Amino acid sequence: SFSFAIAALTLSAVPAIAKEKEAVKIEKAESFKGLSQVVIGQFSVVYLTKKVDYDGGGFLSASSKGKAIGHLSGLSNEDFQATTDAIYDDFLKQLATHGVTVADDSAFKANKYYAKLKPEAHANKVDILQKKEDHADGLAFWPQQLGRNNNMMLNLRMMDSNMANTYTAEYDYARNAKVPVLNVVYYVDFAKPAKSEGGGLFQNIDVAAGLAVSHFGTQVQLMDTTGKVAKLILQTPLEEGGDFATIKETTSGLTKAGQVVGVLASGIFGGKAGGMSARFDYQVVDTAAYREKAVSAANKTSDLFLRQIDTIR
Repeated sequence: SFSFAIAALTLSAVPAIAKEKEAVKIEKAESFKGLSQVVIGQFSVVYLTKKVDYDGGGFLSASSKGKAIGHLSGLSNEDFQATTDAIYDDFLKQLATHGVTVADDSAFKANKYYAKLKPEAHANKVDILQKKEDHADGLAFWPQQLGRNNNMMLNLRMMDSNMANTYTAEYDYARNAKVPVLNVVYYVDFAKPAKSEGGGLFQNIDVAAGLAVSHFGTQVQLMDTTGKVAKLILQTPLEEGGDFATIKETTSGLTKAGQVVGVLASGIFGGKAGGMSARFDYQVVDTAAYREKAVSAANKTSDLFLRQIDTIR
């Protein structure tokens, strides 16, 4: 029989970071020196809605990797939008607290290259590479307060004229107006990495809800006044404790039966059986709690980034 153990929906407190410099990778730190004002070029929040995690197995293991497919449910686009707006408001307040002024962006929007941009829809789907075979799907939102949704660094798309024109517009504006352009992307995760143990019919796949700003993609970029791009890249997830979802296994009976056949066949004919696969639904039952935790995790992320900038300035 199958045994898919679901871990309790509890998280430890955000881990203390002994060396915060190790939590953020900095590229071209000199671009942040003397930073006192910026134009916001892009502010995007990507909410993970599906995750595919592999765990276990390996060259010396008796079992193949187990696969957990998690889906986030219970949230509407309106919920994501409201959360994005709150995260942006908090970010602007933190910028002001750290002595960074947000300049009027009318001259930026009047740039001849910016005029070539085509609006991008909210809830834009994003494919997120995590580690090894792991990947995730997400939905991207921009704050309504910003009034636009440029895509400087959301996701790399081949032959994408919008990304090229955004880069050129920021480069041209920053060099001529002598005002740096700040781009921010946060990725909000909903589950801790899945874990699997054992092999064959006795393989366990353990999953747990875990709201965090993910280190897979979260970063700040600055187009400085010389046209160089500096980066602050998150290196560790910033987690929030507490419950916000219930988990239900939704693996179909057909999938389970197929896996049993595969394991039995490997025993009869030799070879290594494929790892177990299970689907889970993470249902948000308290949208207010989800928003509160997402905003709190983003607050910690913004604080971490801005304090790193302070040390450079």
